[in-house]
Amino acid sequence: MDTVRKMWNKGVEDARNKGPDTSIDPELQDTLRGRALHALKFFTFHPSTPSSVVSVALEEAFFSCAASSSLFSGAKSPFPIMSTSGVRDASDVRYPDETFSGFVKNLPVIPQEFHEQAKSIVDTLRRRGMLKEITFADVLQELRDRPLSEVEMIACFKWWVKMYTQGSSTNLDYVRTELLNAAVLSIEETDNAGKIIPLSTIESFLNSRSIGSLIITDGPLPPHLLPVSISRHFDPPSLMTAFKWRELSVVEWLRHVANPPAPHDPEHDLHLSAQWAERVLTQLSRASQSLSKNRLDEIAAILREHACVPTSCGLKKPEEAYFQNAHVFHDLPVVTFPSGVAVKGPLEKFLQVIGVRKHVALQIVVNR
Repeated sequence: MDTVRKMWNKGVEDARNKGPDTSIDPELQDTLRGRALHALKFFTFHPSTPSSVVSVALEEAFFSCAASSSLFSGAKSPFPIMSTSGVRDASDVRYPDETFSGFVKNLPVIPQEFHEQAKSIVDTLRRRGMLKEITFADVLQELRDRPLSEVEMIACFKWWVKMYTQGSSTNLDYVRTELLNAAVLSIEETDNAGKIIPLSTIESFLNSRSIGSLIITDGPLPPHLLPVSISRHFDPPSLMTAFKWRELSVVEWLRHVANPPAPHDPEHDLHLSAQWAERVLTQLSRASQSLSKNRLDEIAAILREHACVPTSCGLKKPEEAYFQNAHVFHDLPVVTFPSGVAVKGPLEKFLQVIGVRKHVALQIVVNR
């Protein structure tokens, strides 16, 4: 096993010299795992006859010798065994669990062929407490060591939701906090720059099964929002109970669109882009049919402060814009959407709510 360990480490070193992302040669891995598996088969103790005491005594003697091995000096009960990361002490290796396979990648576990072809010795190590199951501490270590891809994070979420639902931890609030503080999401973007999101910054999610489906997702979104590519794989109650996140409201989204912490790009600036303003107002008019009066009042209060209504004279504040039937002067700012869509029905009603005028004030007529 010591020879196998040295050969594996040499293979890892040679691979790194070829490139940082190069892994050990698969053929060499198979060869070394075969040698380690062959050796383990000789450390298997079967029941002896006529007295079973003999095999028990031999097994005890063997593991007593293993405890005095110098291969892994410093370990409490050193026992070298092959793992997915080479030869390690059994105390540093875990028994594989399909539940974690989707996101725990760096943790050394027993290779598939070992718990199939050397089941007896693997079971013995588990029975003696030398080979342990994957623990929450192992999961935390994996999350602290590297960011997870979207696919891996979805697998991690599914594991946590199941664990939370089953109540398999005595202190779920503490465990959840530790999990969120450790987990980091890596998102690949079209420009290959990538984006890193610590889960500790997440506070909300988008519910695509409610009015939240009307929120525009290809524009600016609050930084505390869980990426939609993740949230769409889970039902809202799971995200609310297992993670204590809230559903992003239309009002909260509008506040971010209208009053961002940092300026949006011109294409998504409510004060600069008539096309973007039209999209926002159109979506809000659709959402308004399902919103309470208090919510509509909040939306109206936000929009009245911004020149966001496309008119024949550019973007204007709602109170400075007029409907087509009020067109009594040639230079009056009449609502005119870039797409040419007719202002009627729910859209007209919504624009009235936020303050667009149907009539020209008498004093303006007198002044003219």
